[in-house]
Amino acid sequence: MKTLQLFILISIITFSSCTTDPCIDVMCYNDGVCDDGTCLCADWYEGADCSSEERAKYYGSYIGTSSFFDEDGNFINNSTDTIPLSGNGSIVNELNADGLIFALVASGMGDFDIPQTSISDPDVTFIISGDGSFSGNLLTLNARFEYPDETIEFTFTGSK
Repeated sequence: MKTLQLFILISIITFSSCTTDPCIDVMCYNDGVCDDGTCLCADWYEGADCSSEERAKYYGSYIGTSSFFDEDGNFINNSTDTIPLSGNGSIVNELNADGLIFALVASGMGDFDIPQTSISDPDVTFIISGDGSFSGNLLTLNARFEYPDETIEFTFTGSK
């Protein structure tokens, strides 16, 4: 009987020592956590080890068509423009569009807001606000420019 108990005890120890923690050699960055060998990333980070900022996939220059409308919706004109985007925003969900901040709204979605921002150039001060989205390499942007004596609606659709 003692031999049987000893055999069972040795078997339990042997088999339980064979299971290894699947996260033992997994490093997850930026507050990501390992679950069964896979990193679960915190908001605004992605990749196998959570080391990539989500916003990095949106970096680049988008070339497309800008259209301008008056406050009554009447077409004014359109042009071909380039909007450069970088990651120079102050926090990980911000993109910098040549000094204008696009704030990504929800991690993994590609939607953004342009917070109401006052901009001064040598001739006039105006307020801009808006929103938009990314879909693959496509950028869609809707903005409102509020000048002291008029409001201009702006749309842009372009790709990188």
